[in-house]
Amino acid sequence: MKDEENKMQSAAPEQQAQPEQTQPESEPAADAAQPGTENEPKAETTAPETPDKKKRPLWLKLLAVFAAALAVLVLLAVLYINGKLDLIHYDDGTVDSVGTVDAEEDQDLDTTGLTQATNDEMEMPEGSPFADEDVLNILLVSTDERTDAVNDWDAFTHLNELDGTKATTEFSSDARADSLILCSLNIKDDTIKLVSIERGTGVPILLDGYEGQYDWITHTFRYGGVRLTMDTVEDCFNVQVDHYVRFNFNSFVQIVDAVGGIDLNLTEDEAKALNWEVPSNSMLIVKKVEPGWNHFDGYTALQYARLRAIDDDWHRVARQRTVIQAVLDRIKSASVTELNDLLDTALPVVQTNFTKTEIAALMVQLPSFLGVTADQMTMPVQGTYGVRNGMDDRPMMDPDWAANIAVLQNFLYTDMTAEEAIAAGTATPETADGEETAVPETVEVQSKKNDTVHIYLKDNTTPIYWDYPLEDADFGNADYRVFLAGETRGQPQNTAMRKALFQYLHEQQGVNVQLVETGVGETQVLEQYLRTGDENWLNHYLKLQGSCADAEAEYWRWLYQYNRQQGGTIHVAGLGTERNTVVSMYGLLALADTEIEPAESIADFVQALRDENMTTALQLFKTAMEEQPDAMADYFGDAYAQVQQLYANLQVNTTYKGRLDRDDLAMMDNMNFVLRQYPDDKFFGQLSNGHVTQSAWKDGNYIANYSRFGMLLNGEGSPVQGEVCSMLTIYTQRGSNGLLGDDAENDYYDLNALAEAAGKEFIATGADLFLALDNEDTPYSEQNGLIKPEVQAEEKPLMDYCQKLIVLFDTEN
Repeated sequence: MKDEENKMQSAAPEQQAQPEQTQPESEPAADAAQPGTENEPKAETTAPETPDKKKRPLWLKLLAVFAAALAVLVLLAVLYINGKLDLIHYDDGTVDSVGTVDAEEDQDLDTTGLTQATNDEMEMPEGSPFADEDVLNILLVSTDERTDAVNDWDAFTHLNELDGTKATTEFSSDARADSLILCSLNIKDDTIKLVSIERGTGVPILLDGYEGQYDWITHTFRYGGVRLTMDTVEDCFNVQVDHYVRFNFNSFVQIVDAVGGIDLNLTEDEAKALNWEVPSNSMLIVKKVEPGWNHFDGYTALQYARLRAIDDDWHRVARQRTVIQAVLDRIKSASVTELNDLLDTALPVVQTNFTKTEIAALMVQLPSFLGVTADQMTMPVQGTYGVRNGMDDRPMMDPDWAANIAVLQNFLYTDMTAEEAIAAGTATPETADGEETAVPETVEVQSKKNDTVHIYLKDNTTPIYWDYPLEDADFGNADYRVFLAGETRGQPQNTAMRKALFQYLHEQQGVNVQLVETGVGETQVLEQYLRTGDENWLNHYLKLQGSCADAEAEYWRWLYQYNRQQGGTIHVAGLGTERNTVVSMYGLLALADTEIEPAESIADFVQALRDENMTTALQLFKTAMEEQPDAMADYFGDAYAQVQQLYANLQVNTTYKGRLDRDDLAMMDNMNFVLRQYPDDKFFGQLSNGHVTQSAWKDGNYIANYSRFGMLLNGEGSPVQGEVCSMLTIYTQRGSNGLLGDDAENDYYDLNALAEAAGKEFIATGADLFLALDNEDTPYSEQNGLIKPEVQAEEKPLMDYCQKLIVLFDTEN
C-alpha cells in the first residue's frame, strides 16, 4: 500500500506541470527564466487545478441560450419572409418592343360640354418630379387579361380555376391597362391617399418616333409597358412615382376572397345593374343583391368595381377606391393565421418592381397603416380639362396640367384633404377659344386676401362631393337640436345631398327623426314602411309626390336599408297639412290595432277602414272623433294622440282660414306635437327654402311680413328657440368669369358678391359648396353679403336668415 501511495504522490507534480510540457518548442514558455531576471515560483504560472475551476454564472448561461434561440428565430423569420417574397412576380416594367392600339378602340369618351382644343400641342409642365423622403408613391395598375374565369358571361362557373397560385394569374405582355390608381403612403404620418387617374386622360407618348402624338394614359401601357406608364405619370403630374404593383381581374377576385369578402353599400341603381334589371356592363353574378349593405365575394366585388353603364367612369373609379378601402378595413381585424393565408394568396397574383429588400423594409412599416381610412380623389379635377383628338382621331381629355399638378402636390405632400387641395389649386374655367387663362386679380380683390370676410370664407367653405361622407370639419358648428335644409326638388344632387346630410347628422350628431312636409296621417304610411319594408306603404306616399316620385322612392328605400343597419332607431314625423285624405286614412290604418275589437259605436268606421273603403272611412272618422272620442281613445290606445293630431290637421283649412301663413302656423302646431312625442330626440328636415329661413322676405312688391315656419320654430316662445340650424340651398350655374354665375333668374341671392368677397378660391371646380356661416369669428353675425337688400323685409345679418349655406351647381349647363 505504501508503494502505491508513493507512486500516487510522485505523480501529482507531474500532472501539475503537464501544461508547460505541451507548449510548442518554437514559443518559449511564458514563465521560463529570462536573462537577468529571477526565476518566478512555479505555482503562480501553472493552470489552476480542475477542482478549483470557477463555474459560469446562471445568467450568463441563460443569456447564451437566449442568444441562440434568437438567432434561430431570426433565421426562421428570414426564411419565412424570403419564402413569401419568392411567391411574387418580379418585373422591372420594361418591354422589348413597342405595342399598338387598334384604331377603333376606346372611341366612346363622352365629350358633352367640353371645349375642343384648337392648339396642336398640349401645354406640358416644366421641372422635375417633386419628391419627399417621407412619401412613397406606388402606381397600382389593373390590367384586363380577359380570361374565362372572370370575363365570360358565365364567368362565375370558372371560379374554381382561381386557386391562388402564379399559374392562375399570368400577366400578358399585350394586355391593356384598365385602371390606374396612385397609392401614396406617408411613412411619417401613417396616412394613405388614393388618386385615380381617369383612363381617358390625354398624354404625350414619350417614345422615339411618337413626338407630337397623344393618346389615353392607359394606352401607354400597351405602347411601352408599365415603365412607360410610370414615366408618363411622373412627367405629366410632376410627382415622383417610386414603384408599381400590377394586378388583374383574376388577382382582384382572389385577393378579396382571401380577406373573407367585403361589405359594400349599394345604391338602388347599382343593385339593379348587378342583378341585370337594367342594362349593365358587368358579368352575371351568382346571388341577387339588394340596395344597402351586402357582403360580397371577390367575383361579385369585381363586377361592382367595373360598373359604369349606369353613370360614368368617374363613378367607376370611385367604386374601385371603395373596394380598396373595404379590403383595408378587413385586413385590420385579421388574425395572424388569416394574414398568413392572405399573403399566400395575394403575393403570387401580383407583379411589381419592388426588390425583396424593399418589400421586407415596407412590411415593417405596414402595421402602422392598418385601420387607416384613405383620403381619395380623381385626376384630372372636373372642370380643369377640355377635349382634343389624338392618335386615330381618338377623343381624350385635354387637362390644364398646371392646375392639376398644383392640386395633386397639395394633396400628396401636405395635410390638405382632397377638397382643400382642389379649392387651393384649381385653375379657372376655360376661355371660349380653348386656351387656359387665369383670371387676373384686381387690386381690390388682392386686398381682400387680408380681409376678414375673405379669410373666413376661405377657411369655412368646403367643396362637397355628396358620394363621400360629411365630416365635422365640413359641417362646422353643430350645437343644435333641429336641422332644416332647403330642398331643390327635381335637381340631380338633391337626393344625394339629403342622404349625406341625414347620415352625418344621425351618426355624428344623434339625429333620429326625419321631418317631412306632409301631414301626420300621410307620414304614418312612411313610418310603417320604415318599420316593415312593405312597398305598398311606400306606394301610398309616392302618390303625393308627382314628378318627384322616383327621387323620393330612391331616398326612402335607402333610408329603410340604412335604418335596418342602424338597429331601427330612425323615425319619421310629418309637419304639413293633409293633402290627400285617402292617403291620410291609410296612415290611420297603420295606427290602428287590428287585434282589438272596437266599441259598437265606432264599428262601422273601423270596418270601413279595414276594408280600405277610405272615402266612407273619412266621413265616419270625423263623426267618431266628434261624437265618440272615448271609444276612439280605447281603440287606438297609445297612438290616440297622433289620431287627434291627424283630426286637427283635417280642420286646418277652417282653423287658419284667410291666413297667408296658414301652412306655416299648421306646421308649427305639428312641430310642437312632434317635440312632445320625441322629447329627447334631435331632428332633420328637408323643406322648401321659404320654410327654412328664419327671417322675412319681400316677394316682388309685397312684403312677406307674416311668420314663416323657420321664424316660428326659432322665435320667441318656441321650445327650441336658439337650437335651430337653417341651411339655405341655392341651385345655380358657374359663371364664365371663374366666379359664381350671375344668377339672373334668381331674384333673391347676389352670388357674385359672395364669390368676389371670397376670391377665386371660392370656386372648387367639379364640386358643390358647403359654407358654415356660424363658426367662430364669423363676420355674418353682423353683415349679410348674400341676400339682396331689395328682397329683405328689413336689413339683417345673414345669420338671421340661416346658419349654413349650400350651393349646388348645375351639372348639365
